[in-house]
Order: sequence, then C-alpha cells, then structure tokens
Amino acid sequence: MKELIGGASVGGAYYFCGEDPYSLNKGVRAVIERTNPDLRDMNTTVLRAPQAAEIQAAAETMPFFDELRVVVVQEFDADTANALESYIKSMPQTTALLFVRPGKPPLANPLYKAVLALNRVVSFDPLTGTQLNAFLQKRAKDNGIVLDESAANRMIAFLGSDLGALENTLLMLGAYVGFGNRVTIKAVDACVRPPSEAKVFSIMDDLWSGKKKDGMRALLELVNDPSENAMGLATLFSRNVRNVLNVKQCLLGGKTEAQTAQLLGMKPYPVQKAAASAKKRSYAQLVEMLDAFIAIEWNQKQGLAKAEDSLVLACQEHF
Repeated sequence: MKELIGGASVGGAYYFCGEDPYSLNKGVRAVIERTNPDLRDMNTTVLRAPQAAEIQAAAETMPFFDELRVVVVQEFDADTANALESYIKSMPQTTALLFVRPGKPPLANPLYKAVLALNRVVSFDPLTGTQLNAFLQKRAKDNGIVLDESAANRMIAFLGSDLGALENTLLMLGAYVGFGNRVTIKAVDACVRPPSEAKVFSIMDDLWSGKKKDGMRALLELVNDPSENAMGLATLFSRNVRNVLNVKQCLLGGKTEAQTAQLLGMKPYPVQKAAASAKKRSYAQLVEMLDAFIAIEWNQKQGLAKAEDSLVLACQEHF
C-alpha cells in the first residue's frame, strides 16, 4: 500500500481482504484515485457477483484517454475466482484488477495463492493497542483537533477497533469542544455512550478481581438503566463466564495462553484476563456459575423471577 500511495506503477491483479472494513475501503479508494479524476467515472468499473467472462472483458478494455483502468470485483464466488487463476498472470498491465473480499485471507484459494505469488495481496487487519492511539492522534492532527492521550484511550475502550466509528466520534468531539480546545476524558464521557459490552466487561473485571462492592454497585446502576435490556445483559455476562470456562479447560489440558488464544480464536489480551480469572476458581465452580447465568432466561420465561433480579443474584452468589 505504501508503494501504491507513494506513486509506484499500478497494473495487473491485486487481492484485498481483511477484517477492518475502514482500511479495506480506503485501500480500494487509494487504487481508484490513481486514475485521472476528470476521467475516473469512465475508467472505473465495479462488478458485483460477476461471471469470470465479465471480469475478463472488463479487464481487457483499454483505458479511456488515461494510462489506467481500475476494475473492482466484489462478492465473487470460488468458481469465478478459480477460473481466473491463469488469466491474471497474462492480463494487460493497463488495468488494475482488484479482487475485494472482506474477512480473513482465503489461504487455500487458488486465485488468492496466485496473486500472493505476485506479491500483490494486502490484508487489512484491525489495529490494536498503540496502533489505535496512533491512528486517532494522526486523524486529530489532520483535522486540527487537540486530543489528550487519555481521551483517546477512553474512546478506544468505548468503541474498540472500529476505525470508522473512532474517526466519526473524533470529529464530533472536535466540534463539541470547539476549534483549538482540547478533547479530554470529560468530553468523551459527556458525548460518547459506551456500549453494553464495555460496561459488562468493566463490571466483570471488578468482580473477577475481588472488587465486589464496586462491581455490584455498577451492576445495579446498569440493570436500573431503562435503555438497557436485562436479558441482553445476562447473555453478555454468561458469554464472559463461558470464555473463562473455555480457557480453564485449555489450561487444564496443558495448553499455554498463546496456544489457548489460537485454539479458541481469541485475542491474546482477553485470554490473559480470562486465564487470571480461571485460576481463581475450580472447574466445578465455573460450571456452576455458568449454569446460574444461563438459567436467567429460563427463570424469566417461566415467570419464576425477573431477569434483573436473577442477574443481580447470580453475581451476588458467585463472586
């Protein structure tokens, strides 16, 4: 991508994939922007769910009074992709043929492997940790916004690695504080509502670490919030306990935290947190805890107890 943006020659087949839609879309736009802006509409073709013949015909079309044509292929199936495996090796370099598939790289796909052999595969993966903070600081600088590092960290805690949401929220905060003023934690708290999952994670973090008084106080505030759904919250709580239980099983089986993360498809940091919690409970205790959270939905549907009450009781009894 640095070569493409920096002015390197463009042409032939490319394969863009990844789990970060913001960066993926920016990557596609970066290629399209290599065409003459006055002639861009005539030299850009976007194909959705096309047949192989359609893709080849579009790629063979010469650019209209420009040096480059861009063909973006989306929603293509495996048969279509495989039929073009040989073609991409001899296609005209006056066309940038861009295969775009959100999600993890299809490592076993013949077309993917063929483009990879040409060194033209880009995987746009979600940013993590300091990368997210650096992204926010760069976007803040680009837009003349003064952003406290602590405020950036709070935004990341609330919004995760969704770069589109982070950028939109940053621009909103910049307008809220006014030009030249700092975006602080106070501004973030005033304008950004943390998602339920972030609130549950914070509460469970307190409960697992032994800060029961703080955790229960925050839980009561959460279940009394009319905008929250107790059944939905119970699902998030049970998911948290299930993750700890799954990690416990892996640790009992002799797996390291790194092996556990790979086996469960989890990020290293959540596994590290879950492992610390798992070591404080026996396997039987965790099973009993999970049963209590799963029973919340049953109790409500059977009229035995309100979900709010069952959730508070489960946390009170098991932490």
